[in-house]
Amino acid sequence: MRPLITILLLLACMLPAASQTVDAVVVQSTTEVDCRDMRNTRISEQRIYRLLNERASDMAQFEIECSKWLKLTDFNGQVTDGTGKVIRKFKKGELKRSDLSSGFAEDFYTLWLDYTPPSYPITIEFNCVTEANNGNFGFPVFAPVEAYNTQVEHASYVLTAPAEMACRHLCRNTTTQVIQSTTADGRIRYEAHMDNLPAIDSEPYSPPAREVVPLILWAPSKFEFHGVSGDMSTWQGFGAWIHSLLKGQQELSSEFKAQLHAMTDTCTSDRSKVDVIYRYLAQTTRYVSIQLGIGGWQPFAASEVCRTGFGDCKGLTNYLCAMLHEVGVPANYVVIRSGQHNLVTEFPSNQFNHAIAQVPLPGDTLWVECTSSAHVPLGYVHESIAGNHALLIDNDGGHLVKLPNYSPEQNVSCNRAQVSLQADGSATIDVDMRNEYRQYEDMLPLMSRTEQQRRDAMLGMLNLSTVTLGDFTVTEHKDSYASPHIDVSMQLKARKMANITGSRMFVPVGVFHKVTVPLALQQRVKPVYINYGFVDIDTVVVSIPEGFVIEALPQPVNEVTSLGELSLTSEANDNTVTIVIRHLMHDGTYPASEYDALRTFKTAVKKAYEQRIVLRRK
Repeated sequence: MRPLITILLLLACMLPAASQTVDAVVVQSTTEVDCRDMRNTRISEQRIYRLLNERASDMAQFEIECSKWLKLTDFNGQVTDGTGKVIRKFKKGELKRSDLSSGFAEDFYTLWLDYTPPSYPITIEFNCVTEANNGNFGFPVFAPVEAYNTQVEHASYVLTAPAEMACRHLCRNTTTQVIQSTTADGRIRYEAHMDNLPAIDSEPYSPPAREVVPLILWAPSKFEFHGVSGDMSTWQGFGAWIHSLLKGQQELSSEFKAQLHAMTDTCTSDRSKVDVIYRYLAQTTRYVSIQLGIGGWQPFAASEVCRTGFGDCKGLTNYLCAMLHEVGVPANYVVIRSGQHNLVTEFPSNQFNHAIAQVPLPGDTLWVECTSSAHVPLGYVHESIAGNHALLIDNDGGHLVKLPNYSPEQNVSCNRAQVSLQADGSATIDVDMRNEYRQYEDMLPLMSRTEQQRRDAMLGMLNLSTVTLGDFTVTEHKDSYASPHIDVSMQLKARKMANITGSRMFVPVGVFHKVTVPLALQQRVKPVYINYGFVDIDTVVVSIPEGFVIEALPQPVNEVTSLGELSLTSEANDNTVTIVIRHLMHDGTYPASEYDALRTFKTAVKKAYEQRIVLRRK
């Protein structure tokens, strides 16, 4: 079951620093889950928020995902102002319902309320009841701290379920005790309370909120969903249930099998067969969201995807596996959590929202993203899944695996600027940039932009003002996942590349990057989280104008720390100066005590990029 009230956890990994303040108070958070049997569940929820300022405005919104088997049966709410006067009431009939677009085919729909408080402070209350009638294999998470800078006064969670479901829970970032008892009708009652929780301040380079806030995860062991029973007490068991949904879904017609063999029988290796099949998938299918059948968990049959030419992540992945199996290449169906929420590996449960394929080739395992087959290279592990745990499905059930991640040395951006400087401080600049792996992925949106949007974006990449962009090219190279990159070339004119003061000219060397140093904190509380590592290598070659000589070069830099590395070198030859700056940043999670070291390192980087070449008139 999907969460019933959207948990507004701020998942950004680099949140702005905040003062020691409170933006909102959760006055009351109540969740009661009444699981009557394997098929029928009733969930009642109440939320009362005191919103103190506009930064808490998101908490004035209500949103819930429903389906044919999960219905909102009751909803009401009200708003009171600072004096306690009721200024607004809400009814179920006011909720808006999402309309299905042509790109979506699903049993799910969204109901929401969009409310903007007229002033602050206000108190807003939501009450809702939902009922599921076709099985259940998950329960709402108990996470009353719904945003940074939010206090909790009272929060409670009660789950009542049949003993045979053998419900489980996992506490994270909390010492809250779960009280267990037996009801008069023999069901098991689980109860937890979280009261008087202090606000958690946002800090720069914070981990994903789920790693910080107190929460309790809940899941059954035995379950039934849309008439299909399963056991998720282990990953192997949950994978066996998913495997049962795949049976019979990979059948292909005789005619299409013959077509596949005609395309691949001349291939000299399994890898070349995968290349051909993947390219065919990209050319003949498109992605749509299809949340139909077995709660959106069973993929459409491969033959149906072949016939219609569209599918969701499940359908396209299953289709790819079916085609590869037919031509003798092994492939496995894999479910994964896409996004910053990695799996809680010690708690087998439904934590997945995406499907990909694994192709185990000799000496090289490919992880294949089927929904982006037209956009990313075969086997490229994109940022939303890189380094995440996943559940590989085979005949034996489910097996936890971990996807690879790219190293900082692979996520490289090589930039070169050839600056033809004039005596008045103006310049023409030829720029060449190459971005690989993660930095390639950061540049991918450029490939679908208009020419004007590309122009605007490329000027935004530079740490230069008063420049105009002339000719430019953007070229993507993705023939091999081993070295995907995007090359950018541009010609610029700068009216004021250098500042002239008296007889001296000051030429900046930080053409490509402007570094921000995170704010100082009195006391760092949370670990330091760096999302991904990278290397930036900037080379700036400056032609000295006639009538000027070098008076001073930038100071050399060579720093190596646990968080990163920084170097700056200068070389003067004839009438040119070449500056090379190399900035490496490691990814990872570091103790809170490393925050000051991070600030010190970022300060050094900022100073390096802000150095100047000093020229003097002869």
